[in-house]
Amino acid sequence: MKEDSFYRAFEDRHRGSRELIKERLRVYLPLINPLKDIYGECSVLDLGCGRGEWLELTGEAGFKAHGVDLDEGMLAACRERGFSVETQDAVEALRSLPDESQSVISGFHLAEHLHFAALKELVKEALRVLKPAGLLILETPNPENIIVGTSNFYLDPTHQRPLPPLLLAFLPEHAGFSRTKIVRLQEAFGLANASTINLLDVLSGVSPDYSVIAQKRAQEDWIERFNSAFEHEYGLTLEALATKYELGIQRRFSKFENELEIIKTQAAPGELSELKQRFLHAQQSSAALDAQLRDQQREVMNWLREALAQQQKRADLLAAQLAQAQSELASHGHELQAIYASRSWRITRPLRLGALGLRWLFGRAASRIVAPPLTQPQQPRPQAELSPAPAPAMQDRQNPSAVTPEAVAPTPELDTEAARRMLRQLHMARSASTKGRP
Repeated sequence: MKEDSFYRAFEDRHRGSRELIKERLRVYLPLINPLKDIYGECSVLDLGCGRGEWLELTGEAGFKAHGVDLDEGMLAACRERGFSVETQDAVEALRSLPDESQSVISGFHLAEHLHFAALKELVKEALRVLKPAGLLILETPNPENIIVGTSNFYLDPTHQRPLPPLLLAFLPEHAGFSRTKIVRLQEAFGLANASTINLLDVLSGVSPDYSVIAQKRAQEDWIERFNSAFEHEYGLTLEALATKYELGIQRRFSKFENELEIIKTQAAPGELSELKQRFLHAQQSSAALDAQLRDQQREVMNWLREALAQQQKRADLLAAQLAQAQSELASHGHELQAIYASRSWRITRPLRLGALGLRWLFGRAASRIVAPPLTQPQQPRPQAELSPAPAPAMQDRQNPSAVTPEAVAPTPELDTEAARRMLRQLHMARSASTKGRP
């Protein structure tokens, strides 16, 4: 999906269909229609026109409507329907217009997208551009609705901050408009006339949107044409719903007290006394159960704390042992590396190799000595086996892996003699290395 179509898709999903929004905006027609009686042809500038529902509605009502927006995806939806729109910033669009050139300036769900300084500038420029008795309409989410103010408002990532109705109404008053009106909108159908409401109605039932309608100063007879619309009360406030909820609770409590009085008057004295005793007994039993439950909970929590402390101690001990073992292992590793790098290790290399050779020779000799069977006479050994074998070469003594079975005498006697010769040579090498040691 293209980037410039994101907000159009977002509004289609979360704000509602064009038909729904257009129907909601009809509430403003009685407020702006008297302007046609005053000026005949009236111009409407819609700031942040979006998909163009207000442009379509005012056009059908006989106004000359024009819209500006910065979102190309929204403007594409307007151009598809042939509306007069252009890509322009809201404040810049107002600055480009001459004084007293517009009858209506509107911004539906625009104010919450602007920084406060830009919003003040917009209201100031709107006062300049509007004709006498002209109307500024600014609609925005209503933070008096607790669900809207704490959750739904932040669903739109481009929102800056919620604007309380009293704050937004004060802006045009301070700028110089003659009067303002807060119009609360879009509350649930039938909630205002409901006899009883629940807690969720209080949290989410306040009008989710509201608008501030500000009128520019004009001659008195022009202003009077709008009095009925400005005097009408719109929507639901948090105070109204909270009061209705409290009254409902009071009515239910009063009904309960009346029923209790009826029971008291109709019950016989003995039955009433028995009921009181049963009630007191139930209270005492409930208190005892509560105390027992609290004691059990306290015991369980203490046991859990002790078990957790023991496990923590064990974990700390294991961690300390592991750290000590790692330290010792690292120390042994350093010592071993120091031994391998020492001069004595290099000097004693011939001795270590000689020891390996001796172990190999003696192991070879031991494998040759096999006891003869008791039932068979010992066979004379061939003369060829008694011939001496050549001693291993000097380089073979230094490298025992190079000594082959063919280079070793096959008899124990000759193996012993070869071992003696090798021991003498090793003794000489050791003496030479000792003399050269510092």
